[in-house]
Amino acid sequence: MSGTATVTFQDVEVTATKSRLWKVEAAGRAASAEFLDQALELVLPRLSYEERDSLLIRLLIATEAQVSS
Repeated sequence: MSGTATVTFQDVEVTATKSRLWKVEAAGRAASAEFLDQALELVLPRLSYEERDSLLIRLLIATEAQVSS
């Protein structure tokens, strides 16, 4: 799977790009990691586990939808 998706989460645009690694950009910060949840934690460390899981699911769905179209 490879692709890019942008979602708005708590008034912040979050962009996730999957190639070899996941790259996440949000709130003027960026990070890359092997797994999307790791990249989210690096970019948005203050999110609760529930918030991170919610954002993770939204990004995965959006990325899959973008790749499928």
